[in-house]
Amino acid sequence: MKDWIFGKIQTRALHVGAREVEKFVGGFKAMGNRDIGVILAVATVIRINLETHGVIAEGVFTDGPLPSTETLGKYQLEINKLARQFRKMGLDSDSAGAMVWSYTLRCLNVPELRPLGNDLWAELKRGFPHVEGALKEGEAEKGKPFPEWVWAEWGMIPAGLDPC
Repeated sequence: MKDWIFGKIQTRALHVGAREVEKFVGGFKAMGNRDIGVILAVATVIRINLETHGVIAEGVFTDGPLPSTETLGKYQLEINKLARQFRKMGLDSDSAGAMVWSYTLRCLNVPELRPLGNDLWAELKRGFPHVEGALKEGEAEKGKPFPEWVWAEWGMIPAGLDPC
């Protein structure tokens, strides 16, 4: 009986998680490529900051082995908190940029959601031609350059989620 209940809860959680990712991907499908490029630029800066400050492990999205399910879940919780803070501050692009990494982690953490992660990155990839311009605008607004790491990695697609 306990296994049956646990199985039902797991199945329900998977369906809810899939719907949330599908909704997020749908939002990108409705966006223009330039707007996606801006969000990707912001997302890259956020990821580099998260890695630099030890919120997530450096290289977590590269070809190396993934951290444990629990660790990926902790990363997601921290990123979700950050996204809520950005939203409260009226920084919608920053919130969306943070959520790119939250949903990416979710798709990496749950094998059944990997195809949705590929869909997410297929949509995000449409913005690639506009990322450098968005980064240049961001530097101009900020009055100082972004770290070289941002420029080196803005085109990185997380391992296992390349839409090809």
